[in-house]
Amino acid sequence: MLTLFILAAAAMPQTTSPPDPAVAMPSVQADPAEGTAPPDGALPPKPDPAKLPPLASAAATGPKLKLGGAIRARYDLRFNDVGGGGARRTSSHLSFDTLLLTADYDSSVIFGAAQYRFYGGSFIYGHASGYEVYPGEISFPMYAYVGAKLSAEDKVTVGLQPVPFDDRWWGSAFLNSLGFVYGLEEVYNLGVSASHQGKRAGFDIGFFPAAAPSAFGISRDSARFTVNLVRADSYVPGGTQTAERNMIVGRTRYQVPLSSTAKLTLTGSGWISTVHNFTTGRDGYRHAAAFSAKVEEGRWHGKLLAARQIIDPRGAGANDRVSVGDYDASYNIAARGTMLFGEVGRSVDTGRLPFELSLYGNYASFLKDGRGFPASERLTLGGFWTDKATHRIRIWSDLMIARNDPYIGAGQYLSGAAQGGDNRIKTSFLVLMGYYF
Repeated sequence: MLTLFILAAAAMPQTTSPPDPAVAMPSVQADPAEGTAPPDGALPPKPDPAKLPPLASAAATGPKLKLGGAIRARYDLRFNDVGGGGARRTSSHLSFDTLLLTADYDSSVIFGAAQYRFYGGSFIYGHASGYEVYPGEISFPMYAYVGAKLSAEDKVTVGLQPVPFDDRWWGSAFLNSLGFVYGLEEVYNLGVSASHQGKRAGFDIGFFPAAAPSAFGISRDSARFTVNLVRADSYVPGGTQTAERNMIVGRTRYQVPLSSTAKLTLTGSGWISTVHNFTTGRDGYRHAAAFSAKVEEGRWHGKLLAARQIIDPRGAGANDRVSVGDYDASYNIAARGTMLFGEVGRSVDTGRLPFELSLYGNYASFLKDGRGFPASERLTLGGFWTDKATHRIRIWSDLMIARNDPYIGAGQYLSGAAQGGDNRIKTSFLVLMGYYF
């Protein structure tokens, strides 16, 4: 469907939509305080989905504590940006992205990990959005947990940890997929989980009394990594004031060998929780389920996923949208809909060249139940680069073509994932460069 829109876009006259209530804004980051708008442009980069060689096993080497981190920069080329007066333009930005600090511990019984991130001082968090513009002005923990290995197949984990809903990263793109936008992909919340992994089958189950905490920023409730249900900032039209509690999330996996070099992994996931509405004082709910099939064969991989999400915020109105937030900004999403996702990728043999390269393409669409709510779509074509010698240098380069996607194109952030933005194709190119130590 997105391809048809892309072909049609060349023939369609492009109108310039007025800037978001977020100045020359990037689409993400936040509410400087009551009455101010979120920052300019697309959200800061999200996860690190690259699969790099794991540390040596603690059983063989003894207990190990590793301290590290990364410093990252980003280059954004935005083909559908707007100027201060609302005129359409293409903009480019080279800026600081993130400083992250990590700690990892592993032993024969105890394991743990933590990561803390610092943002700010970049074009995304500008004066026009209420920021003082210095690195570290926005900061929050990504995860912080400790666990115990009960056996070679079983473990328990406590703390701010990944929620077991399908794979942590559905695909390979740096900004994840629309699954992240709707709070289903790469979620970290506070709770306890147990997992069992057998030769072919495994399961994970977790109870999460609370969402990730809001840390340091200028938004009301969105200084966090994970897209959670939040108390919306004042600039969000019809924003809701909610929090998610008592989440029970689980998944089961089964691997099927297809040949000596190929395997199929089937995953089913479920999510139920309570949604407390601070405005009405009533409790609603969130129900979500997903099923995916992933094939890996040699250098190739492919994945298909379908998910269904229903959120009832128990507000006084129509309850067809709900406010979520992350990276110090909040926006609306459709409360009910179906997610479809697919990806194909391949690692490339670079011979004697000093770098490794993986190429991928993925597409996601969220089909909304709300009357008159157009689908949100994103197509990503990209590559991940890393040096062969140390894997310390990591570069993502992603071309994103989207429609009604909060992260892509001016004018989409606040309502693109709910009742829609301007329903036009938007394009952005992101290069994320990091040195990991």
